[in-house]
Amino acid sequence: MLTDRQKRIMIAVVEGYTESPNAEPIGSSALSLCEGLDVSTATLRNEMALLEEMGYLEKTHTSSGRIPTEKGYRLYVEELMNIDDIQEELDEQVAQYFENSKLSKKETLSKLVESIVNNKDFNYGTVILEKTAYNSLIKKIEFVYLKNRRGIFILVTDQGLVLHRETSIPEGINIQSIENTMEFLNDKLHDVLLNDFKNAKVINITTDNFFDYISNAPAVLELCLRNIRKLVDDKRTIIGQYNILNHHDFADLNLAQSYIECLKNGDIYQIVEFDAGPIPVIASDDNASISIKLGSENNLEIMKKCACVTAYFKSKHHTGAITIYGPLRMKYRQVISFLKALVNNMK
Repeated sequence: MLTDRQKRIMIAVVEGYTESPNAEPIGSSALSLCEGLDVSTATLRNEMALLEEMGYLEKTHTSSGRIPTEKGYRLYVEELMNIDDIQEELDEQVAQYFENSKLSKKETLSKLVESIVNNKDFNYGTVILEKTAYNSLIKKIEFVYLKNRRGIFILVTDQGLVLHRETSIPEGINIQSIENTMEFLNDKLHDVLLNDFKNAKVINITTDNFFDYISNAPAVLELCLRNIRKLVDDKRTIIGQYNILNHHDFADLNLAQSYIECLKNGDIYQIVEFDAGPIPVIASDDNASISIKLGSENNLEIMKKCACVTAYFKSKHHTGAITIYGPLRMKYRQVISFLKALVNNMK
């Protein structure tokens, strides 16, 4: 059980460290300037040493200051964090943004998220995923020709989700070739996860004579895959995917390369989960549930140095989740308050 002073120290260390532009560890001198910690620096050093023994803080090799551990961040978000002082104002700002927008709720949500996470004070990434796309398997894809070189691409999942996209057919591409290609792809993509479908890498055509019997095969294949990809992407969005590389936590070249590979192969969508499992969820009176996964709690290896904060939304036409992700040194108060405001306006 922490004393009141130790709790105030933890709040000051977490908030001081997450707000530091240069990720400076927090020392006793800095703490002595904080409200409610007007005791000697020697006392503060002793208290921080005790918090380090308890596993909430750790000392870096470059400074005598401390930074929060994963356990320390968990304590902060579950027991110590207070967002009441910023929630009401943020609720009003977000509500005003939705009210003034001429876009759909989903488009408004994406625009607002983009403006926030791309802000230089945050530089986080965001994945927005509709529940109908979560762990869905492709069961059927087809092409229906209309007239005047226009047609509809259709995708059906095992959860009954039916996606369709009307498009124009470029001159030089034979309609029969599209229909033959879609038959070929229907076999190759059967039972492929929507989350895994990213590009032609999921389709093995090396052992097939595909290019022998399809007229203008490369162009036809590209047309079909592009439209299927757009059908899938209609249900999932990623915003600010490269922002995280601006943080010192991802300065290591190998780590940055692993993250970029995670983006390329579509693994990043795995961070959005609709079954939060044993990870505590912050629920509130306004029904805006927030799931927070810190470091080792994340299922994706590259996210084990990150925080993933997920809010679940439900409106008349959309049910899904928004995950904002960034380094463990995240501005949790602002992120959580913002997500709660977003969810409340999606109802």
